[in-house]
Amino acid sequence: MNDAQVKQQIQQMVSFIRQEAKDKSNEIRVKAEEDFNIRKLSTVEAAREKIRAEYEKKVKQIDINRKIAKSTDQNAARLQQLKARDAILQETYDDAAKKLSQLPESDPEAYHALLKALIQQGLNVLNDKDVVVRCRRVDAEIVKSSLPSLTEEYVASTKDAATIVLDSDTYLSDNCTGGVVLLSQGGTIVVENTFESRLEIAYQQNLPQIRVMMFTSQ
Repeated sequence: MNDAQVKQQIQQMVSFIRQEAKDKSNEIRVKAEEDFNIRKLSTVEAAREKIRAEYEKKVKQIDINRKIAKSTDQNAARLQQLKARDAILQETYDDAAKKLSQLPESDPEAYHALLKALIQQGLNVLNDKDVVVRCRRVDAEIVKSSLPSLTEEYVASTKDAATIVLDSDTYLSDNCTGGVVLLSQGGTIVVENTFESRLEIAYQQNLPQIRVMMFTSQ
């Protein structure tokens, strides 16, 4: 083998090695690009998933906030409605109290009959032999004059002796607009039949029906 042949063979080997290196380099580059693209797609998908999760979380929070705001507004409206209803009920109560307070002067005869009925009802509740009746100072004479007949009726109904007297030492306060208070057993048992107490009892007992009548749509 002469020098020219040796040189040619060496050149062929160098070309082969270079081609092998070039092919290997391309292979490495392609593999790197593939790995890069895979990692890039994975990173992008992870970022998208994160953004999607954050978006869904924000949408869910907005929906929760909307529901809370709606519930708050509904509760506020309901409270406002209840407040308005309470104001109307209080106005009705005050109007009834005012009309009751005017009864002694506007219709004395009806008031006298009502006083007797209130004493009678109190006697029946107490069901005692010794009863003290308290009234307003202005009603003392009316009550005192009514007690004999009331005592007679009470004795006839109970078939037993009884003593019913007017407390001429203690009168109901000036704030009382009418009615009586009955006491027995040394004042330990008390029946309040004043206008104020009877109105409060009637109001509380009939409040559900009053609400229905006033606030239920026809």
